[in-house]
Amino acid sequence: TTINVVLQTEAIGLDDVIVVGYGSQRRASVIGSVATVNSEDLTLAPVASTTNTLAGRLPGLITKQESGLPGADNATLRIRGFGAPLVIVDGIESNFNNIDANEIESISVLKDAAAAIYGARAGDGVILVTTKRGKTDKPSITFNSSMSFQRPTNLVEMASSGQMAELTREAHINNGLPEEQQRFTQEEVDLFYAGTDPDYPNTDWLDFVANDFAPQQQHNLSVRGGNEKIKYYGFLGFLDQKLMWKRNSGGYKRYNLRSNIDAQITDNLKATIDISGIWEDTEYPRRDQDDNIWQQYWNTEPYWNPTNPDGSLAYGGASGGVSLHYMTDIELSGYNRTQSQNFKGSIALDYDFTFVKGLKAKAFFNLNQDDSINKLWLWGSPDSWSYNYANDTYTQRNQATPPELSHRDTKNKVMTGQLSLNYKRTFNEDHAVSALALYEVIDYSSDWITASRLGYTTTAIDYLFAGGLDGQLANGRASEMGRQSYIGRVNYAYQTKYLLEATIRMDESAKFSEEERTGVFPSVSLGWRISEESFMQDLSGLGNLKLRASVSQTGKDAVGNFQYLSGYEYSGPYMIGSSPSAALITTGMPNPLLTWETMTIYNAGLDFSLIKRRLYGEFDVFYRLREGIPGQRIVSLPSTFGADLPTENLNAINTRGFELLLGHEGSWQDLRWNVRGNVSWSRSKWDFYDEPAEWEDEDQERQQKRTGNWTDRSFGYISEGLFTSQEEIDALDYVYNETQGNVAIAPGDIKFKDVNEDGLLDWKDQVEIGQGNMPHWIGGLNMDVSYKNFDLTAFFQGAWGFYQTLQLRRGTNFSVLQYDERWTPENNNKDGLMPRLGGSAPNGAASDFYRKNSSYVRLKTASIGYNLPKSILQKVNIQNLRLYVAGTNLFTVSGLEKYYIDAEAPSGRSNSYYPLMQTFSFGLNLTL
Repeated sequence: TTINVVLQTEAIGLDDVIVVGYGSQRRASVIGSVATVNSEDLTLAPVASTTNTLAGRLPGLITKQESGLPGADNATLRIRGFGAPLVIVDGIESNFNNIDANEIESISVLKDAAAAIYGARAGDGVILVTTKRGKTDKPSITFNSSMSFQRPTNLVEMASSGQMAELTREAHINNGLPEEQQRFTQEEVDLFYAGTDPDYPNTDWLDFVANDFAPQQQHNLSVRGGNEKIKYYGFLGFLDQKLMWKRNSGGYKRYNLRSNIDAQITDNLKATIDISGIWEDTEYPRRDQDDNIWQQYWNTEPYWNPTNPDGSLAYGGASGGVSLHYMTDIELSGYNRTQSQNFKGSIALDYDFTFVKGLKAKAFFNLNQDDSINKLWLWGSPDSWSYNYANDTYTQRNQATPPELSHRDTKNKVMTGQLSLNYKRTFNEDHAVSALALYEVIDYSSDWITASRLGYTTTAIDYLFAGGLDGQLANGRASEMGRQSYIGRVNYAYQTKYLLEATIRMDESAKFSEEERTGVFPSVSLGWRISEESFMQDLSGLGNLKLRASVSQTGKDAVGNFQYLSGYEYSGPYMIGSSPSAALITTGMPNPLLTWETMTIYNAGLDFSLIKRRLYGEFDVFYRLREGIPGQRIVSLPSTFGADLPTENLNAINTRGFELLLGHEGSWQDLRWNVRGNVSWSRSKWDFYDEPAEWEDEDQERQQKRTGNWTDRSFGYISEGLFTSQEEIDALDYVYNETQGNVAIAPGDIKFKDVNEDGLLDWKDQVEIGQGNMPHWIGGLNMDVSYKNFDLTAFFQGAWGFYQTLQLRRGTNFSVLQYDERWTPENNNKDGLMPRLGGSAPNGAASDFYRKNSSYVRLKTASIGYNLPKSILQKVNIQNLRLYVAGTNLFTVSGLEKYYIDAEAPSGRSNSYYPLMQTFSFGLNLTL
């Protein structure tokens, strides 16, 4: 059955071939730190972005998904806590967020010297994505189809109109303001609670504008096969992902097309032709869906009816404009539409030399073209009205403003060329040698043009020609950059026991001056397969035992282009007389010595398998020194220097960590299982940072000095609960304000600790209250079980050692949580989740009261499938038919659940981002 194939594939054997930089190797011969995942793991549940299948699955790969927005729900990927990794898809630098997971064969993560062959771009690690190819077999046609339903994992709900009015009065009183200035009287509060007067409604705006579930459908068709002369793989995929809003809200559509062909032209000559296209159509309502739309939500008040008696949409009382139901409807507010196309085409020729056994030559060329058109069509504020039931009158609240249009075209092109020689041969059965010599050149170019017009007289024509002439704007720009590289690699194995790999890469980048643009990046890796030694042969249960060690240098050139040159650039417009005009301004001081960052990585590892692979695992430890980080001398030089200083290679960071993978597989009669778990940890310190050599104040040094300290410290006050009485405040032996004392403090405010006991609460009392916003620990537990034709997969993922600052309120409204969990004189709860409303200014200070540990464990993916019996399928010429149900983000254990906040929410925006989604899917896999 299908699941048996999955289990056999995942239990990676020593003879399995895995993809490495510019080639592939047998698992037994790999001596770098390389983590891999195969296609079966990537397609357990339908996902829009492949990145969301990797969380916790690969040791050393840290992920965080901070948005569920269709078309932008990809996870942030970090290898060992470094920066954004280099992503290589089928040999070229590319993006794989928009590649259908079903067309991917495998993903390899290169973490140490294995990445060094990519030199100047590999400083933060490398992710290699390999798409499926043809194989020598009869044609196989596969059709996958799924329907999914998505809903938010967590969402803070707005308070009811009665609760909101009550809280508004309470905050007003706590601020010491007079009763006559209250927005609501107590009688009006009672009317909101009663719900009997239509002029005092209780509108649940989220229920009015949002669906309980947002649909997603995904379908793809592929064909695969070939013979000794030609092998082929073709793929066609479609994804349609809707937003959560009910009315004309748009969504994200994607079409994927791929054709990979391998042709044996002669006995010595092989040609590979790959073509892929990705078309994306993203359409959102006009407001930013990951921020501004939630500002609108928190400003749309429940005191207003959503509709009028005549059926029209009513004014919603939003601060500064119309309400949420206008801003989530494209036909009312306008749209933000992006149509993008990606084309990749590559050709490769491989030639085997007959006069030198084992020698091959290869020529490769790729064109990667990205084009996108963005149109932002703003309708401004439409006519909106509210209705008063008491006197049967309509009142106009907003008057329509004319639409405006912004149009932008962007083009990006990358051309990659490679010429290489490969040599591979074994001498006397003991000496295996392989070598690679490669020349690579990459050319980057991009340009964009934008235009906008105002004063449209109709909403029926959303093109530039129909706009007014006053206020029209146009702009555009282009850029180019290039690299060339010389690459060498040698592999040697003696009796398959003693392994050596050495690489060297010389990169030249046009970003730097001629004297500084060349970087040389070497690496050396050693391996010892202890299990192949004669003294280990009596250990019958030992399948593999291999020690690995490596040291390498990689680089990074993440700086602006041509900063070594002085010159001028256009800026403006500036008013010269009575007319606007562009002007030339200096680009600033150049630095001809600016060059690459360099990363030196040390890695040691152990691979093992025992009892015929019933137990297997990997363990790695590493240390990385990152030097030459670009920065400006804004601290160590006096401010009287008189100019903006150029970027220099100033600073340094060191990172250390470890990774552990353990797995177990087995079977009993018709029952099969495979269980794998992994855990990783990493953290970074400033090795050097440009700062004063001596600090004037020890507290300033404690909080601001970076050299020798962790890179992601957070500082704030220590909270000791809430004040419960005035007597407790009067008994304090310190003051919150040096001039006013504690007159502004009242019961229900946060009690902060005077850490240094100097009698004054100020910045000197702030201490470390947490770490950064990305996890330091990440882990995963994958369990695959099959019994006859049934299969079950459950994947748990967790992350620890990271924090976020809670956002408990945004805009003018209050949440249910604020109502239920706030401090009041009646409950006088010292350990309440929220201080009194309208409390003193210090309540909003940075502190551990709001800075919370985001650690979590979640059931990331679960799938249950049934394979129809072969005896039935063979009668209708079907190879396999599997029906399944699956889910993602099914439940989470986190300390933030009590705040109704997802643990992966962006820090400081937990109430103002498009929420992560919980997904329930139904689908089938059909193979003919």
